[in-house]
Amino acid sequence: MDHHTSWLSFLPGYSSLLEYLQHHYGNTTVIPAGGTITTVHHIYSALVVFLILAITSFIARGRFADVEKAVVPPRTIGIVALYELFIETVVGLMASIIGPSYKRYVPVIGTLALFVLVSNLMGLIPGMLPPTDNLNTTFAAALIVFIYFNFHGLRVHGIGHITHLMNPVGQKWGWFLAPLMFPIEFVGLLVRPVTLAIRLCANMVGDHAILLAFAGIIPIIVPLPFYVLGLLVCIIQTAVFTILSCVYISLHASEAEGHH
Repeated sequence: MDHHTSWLSFLPGYSSLLEYLQHHYGNTTVIPAGGTITTVHHIYSALVVFLILAITSFIARGRFADVEKAVVPPRTIGIVALYELFIETVVGLMASIIGPSYKRYVPVIGTLALFVLVSNLMGLIPGMLPPTDNLNTTFAAALIVFIYFNFHGLRVHGIGHITHLMNPVGQKWGWFLAPLMFPIEFVGLLVRPVTLAIRLCANMVGDHAILLAFAGIIPIIVPLPFYVLGLLVCIIQTAVFTILSCVYISLHASEAEGHH
């Protein structure tokens, strides 16, 4: 069981949101008067997402492993068709942003994108709580991206990945600004996983809170437009997370190959 104080406490209506979460989530989310949230639901939800992805991946792998079957598109919309659509979309995004070297990064970024998407969609199922409405989950995913693009930045540029922060524009006579530029660029680098985590978590909390509010008032017909809106938000936030991850990789790991 973990304890953390929400980073969104400065936002208007934060206390009302806490009361709402406590009322609807009961013992799963305990919110004392001090504003500290104690929750473990994201751990169980992440395990459910893992099981869903493991089972569906094995099903899809059976078709993809057979070259003759994989060439022919499936006749019905099912697990295999959804995986094909997801892979084509993510690969297209990565190829357009990162460039020809995108294939190296597909396993990690594609897996994260799939995890985020399924986690977001879990919040649309009545009675289920998405792992991505918790900062522990979103920050863990963002931290993986942060470590990953810095690792490849060091792989491609070596120590230049660090010294570039002192002279980001690459000007010959710009080194006299290094004492000023390095702290600014370094803080900007460190804040990237924080913004990734907060953006995803805040959008998921807001989206599912609105959906649960309307579903709790009138559970039939009225919530349907909000389910459609929630579906769009889940997909868009997954796309934003994936695109920003690809942009960071492109900025830090693709410059040596001529792709800015």
